[in-house]
Amino acid sequence: MGLMDFLKKSEKLVFWNRCRIHSGKADFREMVLNGYHSPDFLEVRHFGDEYKGCMIYAANETGNGIGFFAELGMTLIKLHFADERGFTPYIQWGERYVYYEPDGIDGEKNAFLHYFQPASEVASIANAAHVIFQTPWQCNQVKALYGAVSYDVSQDYIDAMARMLKKYIRYNDKTEKYLKEEYARLLGRKKTIAVHYRGTDFNKGYNNHPVPVQVEQEIEKVRELLDTKDYEQIFLATDENAVVERFRKEFGDVVKVYEDTYRDDGSGESIAFSRSGREHHHYKLGLEVLRDQYTLTHCEGIVCGYSNITFLARVMRRAWFDGAWEDYCLIDNGLFHNKNSFSASENARKNRQTL
Repeated sequence: MGLMDFLKKSEKLVFWNRCRIHSGKADFREMVLNGYHSPDFLEVRHFGDEYKGCMIYAANETGNGIGFFAELGMTLIKLHFADERGFTPYIQWGERYVYYEPDGIDGEKNAFLHYFQPASEVASIANAAHVIFQTPWQCNQVKALYGAVSYDVSQDYIDAMARMLKKYIRYNDKTEKYLKEEYARLLGRKKTIAVHYRGTDFNKGYNNHPVPVQVEQEIEKVRELLDTKDYEQIFLATDENAVVERFRKEFGDVVKVYEDTYRDDGSGESIAFSRSGREHHHYKLGLEVLRDQYTLTHCEGIVCGYSNITFLARVMRRAWFDGAWEDYCLIDNGLFHNKNSFSASENARKNRQTL
């Protein structure tokens, strides 16, 4: 084997040899020094000859164990990056998605389509002519543009994400019918104050996550609104059965909940990682949290703390109602600042290993 044949068999040696040959070229140095992890260097992939008239931006699931609305929020960021550049989005939520069903739903394995309509006319990228795959650096660029580094985000960021939601995200017919019927059955036409309480693993104090709201804080605010406003009932969305019991003890039958929602009975673990023998458990978990979200958004007022659910509720309220609630009562206890990272947690690690 000659020297050149040997060099060609080693990717690293080929790379270093090219660096030696091209190191005097300014454009090569720019690509090596600044292209890696840069959102402005885009790699176009070619799989066939379909959709030749557009540049497709493939937005896959972020994964890493993040919940339904954290994933949807990341998808809106990816849509923002694509939209500003005139790319055609294609959204695929696959095996790394927490609510993924290996056998699919109704013959569909793309979990995004279990709940929503396609974001564009692109049905598949398997034979697409021009495809760009999203990178974390592109998402970071969008977040940096709006200073969206924590749960306390600006109105400009809410407005930007609302534009993406309104333009690209629509419930599919099955989901929309279900959400409307469930809302009407539970709440009817009575004026309702919505309450969101996020418990379970929120109490583990992950870095840059909100300091949990105490149940008593929300009860006090709800009582104040019931005493001073004309609300007729309370809608409670929570991941803990104990919180449902606490609110019913305090307010009685005016507390309305979706009785079939899967909730925690004291394990302290996120419902997103729960296991159950019920058919299509993960899909139903997503549908149930989406139902809570839809209902929160459509109520006249809301009491809540920071969470991805309440962030997306603000985005949806802005997109669909062009404004805020009559009463928006956010309880802000601050954020944790420590070395307890969610990405290093047991559930996040399990998600990466099993999916």
